[in-house]
Amino acid sequence: MENFSVTLNRKHFENAVKLQQEAKEQGLGEISMHVHASDVYKKSFTFPQIAHNDYAVEQLESLSIAEQNLDKDVTNDTLMENFLKTADEVAHNLSERYKEQWVDPKDDRNSNMNQAE
Repeated sequence: MENFSVTLNRKHFENAVKLQQEAKEQGLGEISMHVHASDVYKKSFTFPQIAHNDYAVEQLESLSIAEQNLDKDVTNDTLMENFLKTADEVAHNLSERYKEQWVDPKDDRNSNMNQAE
């Protein structure tokens, strides 16, 4: 779930759900999974105190709500689409408002992966 929270790549999400199901089938019980992209986004400010600005708090709260909804039912495609849409909107809004003071973790991760190739 860590990789999904950073990259928002569905493949990582599907792998986490598959592992959760396999663990359940092997009798390891119900393993809870939580998306935490809002925490990742919050840590992506170049100055942590910016995350406490009213606008940033509002944006991160909307992402947190979408995360909580998805966490309640990870198999619901509508909740997944809503979460991804909200994450993209929040990323766009934070980038527009804070420019270089906020680095989209998804972009940062993709550029790091491209440099490694």
